[in-house]
Amino acid sequence: MTAPSIVRRLRIRLEEAQAQRLRTQLAAEQARTRRLEQRVADLQAANEGAYRELREATGGPQFDEAQAFGRWPAKGGAA
Repeated sequence: MTAPSIVRRLRIRLEEAQAQRLRTQLAAEQARTRRLEQRVADLQAANEGAYRELREATGGPQFDEAQAFGRWPAKGGAA
């Protein structure tokens, strides 16, 4: 067995070990991404549910014709 063949085998083993570490890291990141995507979906559903409940309770957003664009509402509740 010559020195170059030993070096070649060692290099191959090191490359395989590095590839395995990268595969493991990729799998962990993909799992993390799936968890985050599920969390976003859950939060989105909760947000839409809260908006739906608020719309049902208040009748939803409405345009106040007495309120001019670009102005703050009058203080004290008078429009």
